[in-house]
Amino acid sequence: MRPLPALLLLLLLGGCRYTFWPLIPPEAPFPERVQVMGRLEPEGATARAVLQLRRWPEPNYLELRWYQGDTLIDERSIWVEVPQQLELTFPYAEGELHRLLVVVEGRPLLQLDLGEPNLPPPPAAPSPAPGAGSEN
Repeated sequence: MRPLPALLLLLLLGGCRYTFWPLIPPEAPFPERVQVMGRLEPEGATARAVLQLRRWPEPNYLELRWYQGDTLIDERSIWVEVPQQLELTFPYAEGELHRLLVVVEGRPLLQLDLGEPNLPPPPAAPSPAPGAGSEN
């Protein structure tokens, strides 16, 4: 009858140690990710987009969406197999906010803006209360 409590005690104490091997798991490789950099430059009635595809792990579509304000003006899909530099032109109207959205596999990667946003005017300063500021 005595060996049973001793065996239970050994099993419980064994659970207090690290019971898996190896203690440090092997390193997993870092996943390949897409890296896109770019800039927009106005050129008269067009805007030139220069995109540098730095990392492109597998062939896939690069989707470009060109907006004027909130309106979608142009949409292009380009098949890309290797890292490269792309130069594209889009219609541009000065004085309007334009936006280029770069999308891969349905995920937006880069947004480039050209122009000034149309912001509402700041609120007017509150008028002073009657009698305020006349204390000497």
